[in-house]
Amino acid sequence: MLKVTNLRAGYGRVTGVADVSVEVRRGELVAVLGPNGAGKSTVLRAVSGMIRPWGGGVALDGRDVTGMRSDLLVRAGMVHVPEGRRVLPRLTVEENLRVGAFTRRNRPAVRAALDEVFDRFPRLRDRRAQKAGTLSGGEQQMLVIGRALMARPKLLLLDEPSLGLSPLLVREVFAMIRTLAADGQTVLLVEQNVAQGLAAADRGYVLTAGRVTASGASAELSADPSLLRGYLGSGE
Repeated sequence: MLKVTNLRAGYGRVTGVADVSVEVRRGELVAVLGPNGAGKSTVLRAVSGMIRPWGGGVALDGRDVTGMRSDLLVRAGMVHVPEGRRVLPRLTVEENLRVGAFTRRNRPAVRAALDEVFDRFPRLRDRRAQKAGTLSGGEQQMLVIGRALMARPKLLLLDEPSLGLSPLLVREVFAMIRTLAADGQTVLLVEQNVAQGLAAADRGYVLTAGRVTASGASAELSADPSLLRGYLGSGE
């Protein structure tokens, strides 16, 4: 579904990603892990068109999409949920969700997608007329993921979905992500919470200073204490 080859990207003269290759197969949940400053979010931004890659290639479902604009990538089937739960605070929950369907013109299909999101996240249905800015952090995370699902993505990019949440809400959000994956949604997850990321993912890549320093099945990475200590701090 996604093939990233020798990706290089950064900001101004600062290199964020020096050489990263990542693959995500259809139906997989793949985690990109690493400490702060490793280049994890830069990978997602370069893949999703938020910044232009300096080099390397990005292919989505066999199609070269390197450097394509974000709105065109959404139409092609890639949706990026950035870190920070960026809801539109003055709009209602339902209005936020409908924004996610901006590429779709078939009203019955949009209504069907809205019903599917409400079925998946019943709390959003209960709060459909509530202003998004008044939701809890966990509910806002549900909302931004639900908004992404309104576009019916082939590939969902999730950047630090646990950021700033309590341990209880972190468990709830990751249970939601595992359910998405179990239902067949292809996901590329960037996460600093190593234990939760590896528990949810089929495979993982470890980034250090803008390069992939380890990769493999999640069970293999979880079973390597030296890797966790060396690349990911305490492995928490």
